[in-house]
Amino acid sequence: MRLLSAHITKFKSITDSGEFTLSGDVTALVGKNESGKTAVLEALYRVDPLASGHPTNFDELRDYPRRYRARDKAAIGTAQPVKATFELEQSDVDAVSEKFGPDALCASTLTVGRRYGVKVLYWTSRISNPLGAARHLVTKAGLDVSRYSATTVEQLIEVLSADDEADAAVQLADDLAKRDLGDEIRKILRSRIPDFQYFDEYSVLPGEVSINQLQTVAEEDLGPHERTALSLLRLAGVESAEFTAESYESRKAALEAAANELTDQLFEYWTQNPSLSVELDIEFRPKPNPQNPPVMLSEPWLHIRIKNGKHRVTLGMEGRSKGFIWFFSFLAAFSEYTNSSGRRRIILLDEPGLNLHAKAQADLLRYIEEQLAPHHQVVYSTHSLFMIQPNKLEQCRTVEDVDDEGTKVSQEIWKARPETVFPLLGALGIDMTQTLVIGPNQLLVEGPADVVYLTVMSDLIRAAGGTPLDPRWTITPAGGLDKVPAFVSLMGGSKLEVAVLMDVAPGVNQRIAQLAKRGLLEDRRLVYLTEFTSTSEADIEDLFEAGWYLKLLGASKVGRFTKSKLNGGGRIVKQVEALHGDRFDHYQPANHLMRSPGKLLEQIDEPTRARFQALFIRLNSLL
Repeated sequence: MRLLSAHITKFKSITDSGEFTLSGDVTALVGKNESGKTAVLEALYRVDPLASGHPTNFDELRDYPRRYRARDKAAIGTAQPVKATFELEQSDVDAVSEKFGPDALCASTLTVGRRYGVKVLYWTSRISNPLGAARHLVTKAGLDVSRYSATTVEQLIEVLSADDEADAAVQLADDLAKRDLGDEIRKILRSRIPDFQYFDEYSVLPGEVSINQLQTVAEEDLGPHERTALSLLRLAGVESAEFTAESYESRKAALEAAANELTDQLFEYWTQNPSLSVELDIEFRPKPNPQNPPVMLSEPWLHIRIKNGKHRVTLGMEGRSKGFIWFFSFLAAFSEYTNSSGRRRIILLDEPGLNLHAKAQADLLRYIEEQLAPHHQVVYSTHSLFMIQPNKLEQCRTVEDVDDEGTKVSQEIWKARPETVFPLLGALGIDMTQTLVIGPNQLLVEGPADVVYLTVMSDLIRAAGGTPLDPRWTITPAGGLDKVPAFVSLMGGSKLEVAVLMDVAPGVNQRIAQLAKRGLLEDRRLVYLTEFTSTSEADIEDLFEAGWYLKLLGASKVGRFTKSKLNGGGRIVKQVEALHGDRFDHYQPANHLMRSPGKLLEQIDEPTRARFQALFIRLNSLL
């Protein structure tokens, strides 16, 4: 099954979250501190919790919103703090069909929920078709189902009982009268609902742990950190009893085998320090014998240590950084589930990677995408921009504490308040910055219109057999000439080859010219558009013939202008703005030329082509 959506009400800071959908394999809950992200995860966890040392039931005193508790006292028992809707997969349908036939289900989704003080799930949607299941059992018993007409199971039982000529019919009627087929179908589906596993900062590995504790205490009674230690041992592929073997060599062999396995598996995704490895050791501590106090027993404790090969030193977990401890613990806790065997889980991560460097958070996301998401669903909360994938913003859900309404969860991420979506904007900004440097040869231009004109004219000249702009150039709009110095400084620090295609206007180029004087950019890499227009001022639009550009403005609905009304001096865009009475969007005509040029490209004259050809040759000479 796959979790499709959830709805949380009357739980801690949540009055009514609204029903929210999950995003496929990975969902990120994004919100600022105290917005209610943890409350959302805690409520989801209790749908079908896997033992993790965290509360698994809804407790009225602890969890019900205090401001409503006195008012709602009589109705708290019927409150539904969480409902979850699951989509059946083919294997779920097959599990039911195998026993009750293809008509035993009447829906492809099921909704379950929890109540305060009740440990079991309850069903809030009808999914079983008992009559369809019963009719399948009739056929399975070797009877002709068409002989027994009925619209309910009770009617079917009656007609089967009345068939004195068929003992099998009477026996089946007796059997059906004792059974609740709807309940049997629900039990099959109940066993297939995914377990919910919760992991937070309290689940980190301890530096040492009692082997006896792990061997003798039920898993559901272990603390969060002990549960993670147990996962570590399982991941190592050895039984904990091997660590306490009487023979030193046997014990040492088990410890080394486990440490090597952990090093190989865990450090594949820790790229911050490749010199680390895991070491395990056993300490036998004296312990009083409760049956004979004077006699001391020997209790084995497992020590988890990390060796730094570069500095030739080993430290216990407590000696490592918080980020490393969390990452190591996380991988230990979940690496035993990185395969397709067994039932799908819903893995809930509360603020994962909070103490990790940005690159380590990228490692964490890579691990989630590559190892967990193919087999399980992952839901994590974050306010870190490095835990958001800009190319997968559809995975994000915003979490906000809205005035008197409480915590709300929404898929409409851009409708949230600015402080909520700040991590999303930050992630986009980082992605855009990284996109700027995908190529070693960067051509800085003023704006996106320049990118369009250069691209369109390069394709036009290539089609005519001329020399286009070399594809090794990455054209980057700086967003204005005033931002060019900052871009050049940033890219210069990245050891990139940078050229600047310069608009020329009175009094606005001095700062850029200073780049050459300061040695940040060679003179020849400042390419002035006036070199190709033979005028004192020029924008890229001035490479086009004026009459043609006015046609483009008309076709793109900027406005209709005649060449005779231009004042005949300066840059064409400034002359048009004087006629227009205001500034216009310079990208609007460029966008029209790119998307629906009509016959405009055919009407570009030879002098225009020659100017762009000369520009491309000049730029290509810099490579």
